[in-house]
Amino acid sequence: MKTAIQAHRGSSAYRPENTLEAFSLAVEQGADGIELDVQITKDDVIVAAHDEYLERVSDGKGCISDYTLDELKTFNFGKLFPDAVCRVPSLAEVFSLIKPSNLTLNIELKMSERVRLDLPGKLAALTKEYGMEDRVIYSSFNHYFLQMIKKINPSAKTGMLYDLVMVDPWVYAAYIGVDFIHPNFRIIAALPDTVKRCHDNGIGVNVWTVDDPQAVKLMMHFGVDSLITNKPDTALSCRGGLI
Repeated sequence: MKTAIQAHRGSSAYRPENTLEAFSLAVEQGADGIELDVQITKDDVIVAAHDEYLERVSDGKGCISDYTLDELKTFNFGKLFPDAVCRVPSLAEVFSLIKPSNLTLNIELKMSERVRLDLPGKLAALTKEYGMEDRVIYSSFNHYFLQMIKKINPSAKTGMLYDLVMVDPWVYAAYIGVDFIHPNFRIIAALPDTVKRCHDNGIGVNVWTVDDPQAVKLMMHFGVDSLITNKPDTALSCRGGLI
């Protein structure tokens, strides 16, 4: 099995995270998929953004949900890259960009202070509207969100994010009805038998966030289904035996 390469928030080592610029570069570099995060604006538009608050990645202040999409578009989301000017993209813009390609999308529903119980429904509806249902994996640390997605669309692919060591994650994954586990790659490095046990029980394994070439090759050796990386070009070189 060939391990798929997912670009973490796009090719975020080279372009501002969760922007069309980072997603476009991931397509150009040949990534198999893109991992991104979503939040909801004041006017109920789903946007690609990791943080609930604006300060880390933009020149805005406060919470995303306090602004409309038009207002958010006035902020520069390229703060972490000198001279970069990028705007927050709506998920609809991301779908329009990615649909002509063959890339998959791993969409993380964020755990936020202001919980939006309508996020799973709105996200599933938008995915269906753009005909992307067979190319999206829904992931979250909020496992209730994943169950909500499954109730809306039983055939949707879901992956449970977790960061601490979990006893028999394949058992829990089957119990809550997800298709994948999404652990920190260090968990798999310490407990590589997890991959086989998951596969034996029909559960896939997608790990995050792997940039070091040696760690990338280790994850591929252990047979993970996909790995999430800020440097898809490096991971692709590892997979092709060039590094």
